Amino acid sequence: MEIKEIFSTANPLLKTIRLLHDRSGRKKTGLFLLEGLRLIEDALNNELDVLDIVVSQTYLKNGRLDFPNIDQVEFSVVDDVMFNQLSTTTTPQGILAVAKMQTSELSEILYQERILLVVADMVQDPGNLGTIMRTALAFGATGAVLTKGTTDVFSPKVVRAAMGALFAMPVVTDIVFQDLIAELKARSVEIIALDQNAPESIWQIDIPEKVALLLGNEGNGLSDEYMKLTDRTVAIPISARSESLNVATAAGVALAYISSKRGVN
Repeated sequence: MEIKEIFSTANPLLKTIRLLHDRSGRKKTGLFLLEGLRLIEDALNNELDVLDIVVSQTYLKNGRLDFPNIDQVEFSVVDDVMFNQLSTTTTPQGILAVAKMQTSELSEILYQERILLVVADMVQDPGNLGTIMRTALAFGATGAVLTKGTTDVFSPKVVRAAMGALFAMPVVTDIVFQDLIAELKARSVEIIALDQNAPESIWQIDIPEKVALLLGNEGNGLSDEYMKLTDRTVAIPISARSESLNVATAAGVALAYISSKRGVN
């Protein structure tokens, strides 16, 4: 394995990495960052198109580089100070990668006989979105759909919180809500929205073979206009001492119930 040593902060690869800290840079290049050994291994195991791996001098001395599927990957090393400037974490692990964004079209995930989609509409917190995706994968979701206005799924914080779910499950991004609903209805997918004020409890409903679970914005939930487009709205019963559940927690509770009825694939 050839490892190129980079000395200048003006190096084109390092400039690209700094661009990927921001959504505009990711959108412009079609690339995103992975940080940490486990995430990079997950990406390679799922055959994500990883272009470059950059390590610190300390990692090169003490860390692992025996990854699968690295025939086309370029390796580079920088000094520790330079690496810390490239990292988006407070405690860098000394290894990061540049990979191509990989998303799916809605039509690609609606052909199955059994469908469980998790739809995030205007979810803003990266930690919430990443946790929702990680939970969705754990409970057998067949895909995740993110509407326009939802936080960037390829931001470093979302990628870290998702813990590899981004690579192991089809993800549809930037879809217009009304277009999504029309397509789901055309494919006979039942649309169930979580709403803490809904009169019907999620524990009371049967789960169909094709279902989409809708999750709204942290502060406002789904708008009344969007609620009217769903097939049903359900609440998760909670103690009167609590006002509400965090959206990622609510997603976990709902998905656990759904998977208990459907089984986990």
